[in-house]
Amino acid sequence: MTEKLIFTPTEEDLRSAYGLHIKQLGLKRVLYLLLFGLTVGVIMAAFDGFDDVPKALGLIAGMTIWAGIVALIMTIMIPVWWVPRLAKKIYKQQKDLRLETTSWWDDEKLHSKNEQGQSHLTFADMVKWRADDKVVLLYRSDHMFNFLPARIFKDEAHRNGLVRRLQDAGLPGEDKS
Repeated sequence: MTEKLIFTPTEEDLRSAYGLHIKQLGLKRVLYLLLFGLTVGVIMAAFDGFDDVPKALGLIAGMTIWAGIVALIMTIMIPVWWVPRLAKKIYKQQKDLRLETTSWWDDEKLHSKNEQGQSHLTFADMVKWRADDKVVLLYRSDHMFNFLPARIFKDEAHRNGLVRRLQDAGLPGEDKS
């Protein structure tokens, strides 16, 4: 058993967790939007009959560029505008995020408890993990995660101990710190 980590999550911790989670979706979102723009351009060119090739290529390129601009705006606006508002709303709604929490891990599980309850999350039941210099995300599914703020670890080696435990469990993940 490792040292118990005692902390109270903050709104900033939650914002960091959502920010890291959203970053993984960024490239996929951009590629899907570009593909959507390309598809719309091809459909519009097909309705036009492809009689004028330069016009058809211009339409396809224009729709793809339009989708790229939308993707760029979303990529900038989601972390800058949406994530802080989402974190503020969720932090306000979810009382257990404002409670002192104790977390620790052993070879099999991540344990957490606060005055509302306790959980024992088996490493084998997790699907992946992600980490950066602010937070460690432990995914229970593609969109449901637990988080541990990096600030609660006594040092980098302590944090790396958890990362090694996740890797030893065979979980896919990445460390962006």
